[in-house]
Amino acid sequence: MTNKDLSKNIKKFYWFSFFSDLIFWAPIIVLFWQENGLSLTEIMFLQSFFAISVVLFEIPTGVTADKVGRKQSLILGSIFLILGFSIYALSINFLQFLVAEFIFAIGVSFISGADSAFIYDTLKQIKKENDFKKVRGNEKSLNYFAVALASIIGGFIAVYSLRLTWWLSVVSMIIMFFIALKFIEPKHSKKIIKNKSYIKHTIESFKEIFANKNLLFLLLFTSLLTSFLSISFWFYQPYMKLSGLNIAYFGIVWASFNFIAIAGSKSSNKLEEKLGERWSLWFMVIIMSLSLLFMSYWFIIFGIIFIFMQQFIRGFALPVLEGYTHKHLNSEKRATLVSIQNMAGSLLFAILGPLYGYFADKFSLNTALFITGITCFVSFSLLLLWNKKRISKN
Repeated sequence: MTNKDLSKNIKKFYWFSFFSDLIFWAPIIVLFWQENGLSLTEIMFLQSFFAISVVLFEIPTGVTADKVGRKQSLILGSIFLILGFSIYALSINFLQFLVAEFIFAIGVSFISGADSAFIYDTLKQIKKENDFKKVRGNEKSLNYFAVALASIIGGFIAVYSLRLTWWLSVVSMIIMFFIALKFIEPKHSKKIIKNKSYIKHTIESFKEIFANKNLLFLLLFTSLLTSFLSISFWFYQPYMKLSGLNIAYFGIVWASFNFIAIAGSKSSNKLEEKLGERWSLWFMVIIMSLSLLFMSYWFIIFGIIFIFMQQFIRGFALPVLEGYTHKHLNSEKRATLVSIQNMAGSLLFAILGPLYGYFADKFSLNTALFITGITCFVSFSLLLLWNKKRISKN
């Protein structure tokens, strides 16, 4: 196997990522649940259940990626996504949706962590690991384009059948599975850990996080950002409806979110180089917090620009934060450590999501958005101040 053969992983992974997010149900998912009799409370519980399921499987699947292989994890993830989407397409009630979410969560967990480690280890083997942020940024741009394309198509398909959007998404997952079969497994240190138990490997990974304060800080920062982005995401559709946007345009607007995320992802490398690490982190905090506070005050169609601000951060943050994180990771635990980070974000959302949903139901959407914006700014500010004091002491 030559470096030229291994470098083909990058292009193949671009296509893998494209089809992984070529999902046609995204702009109408709440409508689909409601059509099948679910209340908003049940919908929020579904998402909490999904997040908790991801938490349960995130670390074991990350360890699998480290011990068995990144390629095998991506293949398994594809299989579970095919099953999860198929069950969703056949489901008609809350309990059936719970089963679908559980299978869906397993698939997401197998891919989460393994995808990032697969790319980094490939680049490291061909001695181009410094290109990680650029490659990840390009990959996420293609990823967002897929979501945008699928949102537009899905919006039109939904006029005829909401359920059909799920079946078309199953086709995307099948294509993704066949692409994963073509991957070449990059070298990493799994030989070093082949005799270690999964539990020992996991415990050592947790110890490494708490021993490495830089890694701990990045885990907390990424988890908070992931959580607040997820919370705001579930407010988008009711916000657009209250702002007076015609439901017929939801698919097009949903697609535009991803084009903004593409802009954030594509500009992440150059913008981060200009801002530097400290101000890149503050940039994410300020834009995220202000956009939530603005949304809480202005319920007008023009207010969609505040969602655009969040989508830019969504695109900008992933390649930048992953780039920072991978500098502090070693190969033998890379996928496990990334999975722990993702798990923390899912767990935080599982706890906070229903709470902010309660605020929206009990009081109002603008109150929930205001509280979210304030807590976002305060929590990040405290974390960044702690990190600054920690660095100054060293």
